[in-house]
Amino acid sequence: MLFADLRNFTPMVETTPPREVVKIINGYFKEMDEAIKQYHGLVLQYIGDEIEAVFGAPIFREDHPMMAVQAALEMKKRLYTVNQDLEQRGYPPLFHGIGIHTGEVVAANIGSPDRLSYALVGDTVNLASRLQGLNKEFGTEIIISATTRAGINGKFPLKELPATRVKGKSGTVQIFSLA
Repeated sequence: MLFADLRNFTPMVETTPPREVVKIINGYFKEMDEAIKQYHGLVLQYIGDEIEAVFGAPIFREDHPMMAVQAALEMKKRLYTVNQDLEQRGYPPLFHGIGIHTGEVVAANIGSPDRLSYALVGDTVNLASRLQGLNKEFGTEIIISATTRAGINGKFPLKELPATRVKGKSGTVQIFSLA
C-alpha cells in the first residue's frame, strides 16, 4: 500500500482561483498516477489531495514491495518537474509525504448496492496511511515499514528512523526513510 498526501496545500487553495487549483491538483494527480502505473500500481482513490494506491492487487506480483518503492521514487522525480512548471506560472512548489507498508489486506467491492467501489481494508492500509503522516514529524518525504524494507533486498539507500508509536498499534513500529 502507498499513500501520498500534499503538504501545505490549503494556503495555496486560499490564495489561488478555484479553476487554477483544479488545474494544479489535476496536473499533480496525472503525474503521480503515471508514476504509479509505470510500476504496476493501481490508484484506488483520491481523497482530497491524498492518493491511495496498491501494488500486488488485484493481480498479485511477487515484487510488489519493489514496485511500490520505485513508484515512490518516480513520484519524487515527477514532483520536481511539476514544481518547475508551477514556478514558471508564479506558484509556490508542492511538497508531499509518501508512506509504504507491505502486508495482507482484504480486497473487495465494498459499499451499498447502489454504489460499490473496489477497496482494500485492514491493518496494512491503516499503517501505510499512518506512515505517510509520519513524514511531517520526521521532515522526510518517503517512509517505509520494516516489512517493505525486507521486500526490497537492500537495493535502495535507507535511513533507519526511531521506532515509533502510531495510532492503532500496541507497540512501536520500525520505520525507514528512503533517500
